[in-house]
Amino acid sequence: MKRPSVVRLSPVLILLGIALLTCSCARHAPTAPDNALRAQSAASSASASLSAHAARVTAGGTLEGDIGPGAHYVISVPETWNGDLVLYAHGYTAPIFPVGVPPGEEVLVEGMRTIASQGGFAFAYSNYSQTGLGLKDAALRTDQLANIFGSLVGKPRRTFLIGASFGGLVALKLVETHPERYAGLLTLCGMIGGVQPEVDYVSNVRALFDYFYPGVLPGNVLKLPANFDLQNDLVIPVATAIQTNPVPALEMSQVTQTPIPFSNGTQLVQSIIQALVLQAVELQDLLNRTHGQSFFDNTRTVYTGNLPPELLADLNAHVVRYSEGPAAANLFEKEYGPSGDLRVPLVSLHTSLDPVVPIFHEDLYRSLVEAHGGTANLHQTRVERYGHLNFTAEELVGGFGQMIAAAATP
Repeated sequence: MKRPSVVRLSPVLILLGIALLTCSCARHAPTAPDNALRAQSAASSASASLSAHAARVTAGGTLEGDIGPGAHYVISVPETWNGDLVLYAHGYTAPIFPVGVPPGEEVLVEGMRTIASQGGFAFAYSNYSQTGLGLKDAALRTDQLANIFGSLVGKPRRTFLIGASFGGLVALKLVETHPERYAGLLTLCGMIGGVQPEVDYVSNVRALFDYFYPGVLPGNVLKLPANFDLQNDLVIPVATAIQTNPVPALEMSQVTQTPIPFSNGTQLVQSIIQALVLQAVELQDLLNRTHGQSFFDNTRTVYTGNLPPELLADLNAHVVRYSEGPAAANLFEKEYGPSGDLRVPLVSLHTSLDPVVPIFHEDLYRSLVEAHGGTANLHQTRVERYGHLNFTAEELVGGFGQMIAAAATP
């Protein structure tokens, strides 16, 4: 086994740079149009009926409003509208942040809006009304936005979806559920394999970190102390432990159940911390959604990998085991898993070394689509790069264009 060089990372920079659980872009506030119109809308049902005071938006205008409690939306229509609409589903917003587009993703939202607008497409997105893994709410708010657009602008000729990170699963659920409503989908580092594989990945990283670095982190996979602090209780001690002894971190990466993405020592540390941060910030939200029951099960897991047999035997004998509760199993099966029944074109862009939503999501979804015989609609592009949502402008333009080209002629 090749011993990695010891890396010296600033824990503060790690926290600021990767613990936001969003894209690799720097945080940037979107530029508001000079003459933006603001209106309130109310939604008492999935039809998202509008307030009598909602204003119509015309070509070259932007309108903002609210869908029910807290779900803010933005609609932009270019000067020369081609009649098509693009709905954007944003990524995971950690419960430590307010409801809204995740910090750091504003740049991507604005970039995709610009790409769509320059092609003559209208563009709209919603903040959702929940943080965490509120998949049902996110899909509902995005679907309602299409109805609001029809009322304020007019019925679009075609509707496309773009989903980033967790938003990729949001958009995919809409496409699989209502294929007749959408002409195509572009996912960007999408969680298209489902929530269960993502939860299993970060939970396994936590369980194995506790085995390889015992006593470094407080609590466990299912419990953290009430006064838990991300920087002082996770980022700093994890970075220090790996810097002091990097060999166990490399051994973790060789376990099949923890395919930690990295190509050098710095990326290895970043990816481990990223997974541990994601597991920690989502813990309480998951427990709330499973009524306090365990959401992770490794009782029958046989950990395998490119490690000496004696080490694997010791790992399997001594790693802490957890048993999933029935509420969690039911939740993941019914609400958080894709079916693979893909009836419209899906173009995916995914970085090969994604520390947030690992590339294995692409393989998992392809397997589901193959089982349904719909691979003709699946167009996957692997971008050889480290980072989450770390794409060039040219790659984003190319992905958008591929989605449009793959869509059926209206």
